[in-house]
Amino acid sequence: MRSAAPRDVGRMGGPTIAPPTGGVHVTETVAWTGTPVRPHAQARDNGSADLAWGGRRERLPLNWPFADAVEGYRTKALANPQYDPASTFVWGQMMAVAVIEMLLAAEREFGADGHDAMRAALRRVGERIATEMVDGVAPPEGMAPEEAASLFASWINEVVYASVEAPAVEEGGASFDIHYCPHEDVYGAFDCRIQRYLVEGMITSAQGYFGDQGFDVAFATTIPSGSATCHFDITRGGTGNAWFDYSDRLRDRALTMLPTTP
Repeated sequence: MRSAAPRDVGRMGGPTIAPPTGGVHVTETVAWTGTPVRPHAQARDNGSADLAWGGRRERLPLNWPFADAVEGYRTKALANPQYDPASTFVWGQMMAVAVIEMLLAAEREFGADGHDAMRAALRRVGERIATEMVDGVAPPEGMAPEEAASLFASWINEVVYASVEAPAVEEGGASFDIHYCPHEDVYGAFDCRIQRYLVEGMITSAQGYFGDQGFDVAFATTIPSGSATCHFDITRGGTGNAWFDYSDRLRDRALTMLPTTP
């Protein structure tokens, strides 16, 4: 497994982000959403365009979520030579930042109750998407749990998050680096909690599909936090709850950031 950037390894599920090393100067600025972001000089040219995409998922043939809608998109939009898929990207970003605004509004208006309602809604959506992906598909026989976890992550990364990854598998775990994420130039680091809450539901669905293999998932670096890639580790032998535990800490942080009433 690749070594990641320095991090607080005692916080599996979401470490303290360390500044990038190697003499790269990082200046904090503000993302489109208004959240702080720390652009990395190498994030724009991190090799994403040269990485493989899609082929490894054939070893775990899951379903595309929203299958009927995907087929309609391919036959009605992508089949039109004048259609620019970048417009779909813009539409998706609009929906993504709208969810952030809704979460912030719910937190300001209703505090913890608003946050918890939004988090639960996102988790339900994530679980439904992942359940569609595994519906009717038999769990792979004879496949090492680490490889199965890695391939499932590839489905999430490439299909659900439209990202470009560099995965790795070894005994006891797996990892992946996200070299391109559609939100990397729009989100600030704290905005990524939206995606995190969706993943909570996906993890729940995966645990039901594969059985609880004792895997924990943790991020080590993110592009909005000042790194060239977003690095994640999947480690076996944990409680399986680390991702959720760190989400709880993010919840507490978000609530302390709310404006106080005079």
